[in-house]
Amino acid sequence: MHTRRSNGQAPVNEIVEEAPDAPRRWRRWILRAGLALLVLFGLIQLIPFGHASNPPVTRAAVWPSRGGQTLAEGACYDCHSNLTKRWWATKVAPISWLAQNDVDGGRPQLNFSRWDTPQPALERVIEVVRSGSMPPLQYKLVHSNARLSAGERTQLVDALTQLYFSDPPAALRGDGG
Repeated sequence: MHTRRSNGQAPVNEIVEEAPDAPRRWRRWILRAGLALLVLFGLIQLIPFGHASNPPVTRAAVWPSRGGQTLAEGACYDCHSNLTKRWWATKVAPISWLAQNDVDGGRPQLNFSRWDTPQPALERVIEVVRSGSMPPLQYKLVHSNARLSAGERTQLVDALTQLYFSDPPAALRGDGG
């Protein structure tokens, strides 16, 4: 409601009211955006990427120490073997896409389930374990057993060294990875 003086000056008591439809419009907009996101989330579940099953193990690495194998299984095997364990969130897009991308990138680099195929040189594997670049951060965020202490990294490096000497892979790749 607006009041004006007859002399054209600004009113003394001007009352300005917002349109009563403004909060309703915002609610409708938020509801529509939420519904659109829900529909989009449902539709991306139909994209088949990220729902792959594990290929067969052709020849598993034979670890000389159970402790080293346990560390490797907890920190490495989901991406570097054909024994990937998928928990419920890795079956839902877009997380399934990220997990599958990590597996697709990891298996060709080093695969403890295909020890009958060329693998990277031990020095390269040790380098990424010692540097902390493996396992990657996004994996460590949701897998507490992959957050290796300095002592566990040393233990894993020792176990990998023993593995490469006691049960060497079929061949070593010259490309370092």
